[in-house]
Amino acid sequence: MSAALGVELLTLARSTVVRVATAVLVLVVPAVAVGLAAAAHLDGDSTLALKVRPMVPGTGWDAVTGAAGQVLTVAALLTTGFVVSRAFGRELSEGTVEPLLMSRTSRAGLASAKLAVVAAWAVAACLAAAVVVVLLGLATSPGAGSPWPGAARAALGGVLGALTALPFGLVATWGRDALAGVGAVVGVVVVTQLVTVLGWGAWFPWAVPGLWLGMGGPGVQVSGAQLATVPLVAAAGWAATAWWWHRAELTAR
Repeated sequence: MSAALGVELLTLARSTVVRVATAVLVLVVPAVAVGLAAAAHLDGDSTLALKVRPMVPGTGWDAVTGAAGQVLTVAALLTTGFVVSRAFGRELSEGTVEPLLMSRTSRAGLASAKLAVVAAWAVAACLAAAVVVVLLGLATSPGAGSPWPGAARAALGGVLGALTALPFGLVATWGRDALAGVGAVVGVVVVTQLVTVLGWGAWFPWAVPGLWLGMGGPGVQVSGAQLATVPLVAAAGWAATAWWWHRAELTAR
């Protein structure tokens, strides 16, 4: 499987989608989070401040890292969903799956290699985003408090959001196109908003990371059992994808 990992790492490094997704997570998300925290604590009752304040928890570093975590969970779900959809869907839509299947690595091993590389990229990007948040925070002097453990929670929230995106590789395989997975990601984001409004978000794995970081407000608490649904969904998606690649007829359309 090491050969398959090497191929997937090289493919990932060459992907424009991955480069854009990395820039969004590592640069755009921290900038947005720091900007939201700063806007929330502007003096006076400006329209911007009034709109942003309910979205930003606490003050000082708590506001910066809290906003970063909430934005990062959504951004990690979307970007990882796009990346994993591209990793699986393009093989079938562009006709590169057949030579891939001729390698010594098993079909399930090929699928696992793709998922492992995407997951590793997502973890690295979320950690880098947390570091950039701290650096930007230091540059803008957010005030009292410490960036830790808030930055660590933000990074973990991003990783949890990314984990919920792994099953979309299976959707892209079913649809034989990356756009199938992308469409499913967007659909899940919409459903997540609806489920959260109805008050059921704490048991909906795709909503759990954001709610855990306070996106639903101080009145919404996420239990350990509810938080555990995230890795369970990721593991189930991983196993199902590997099984499908092992059993299904994988040919380009």
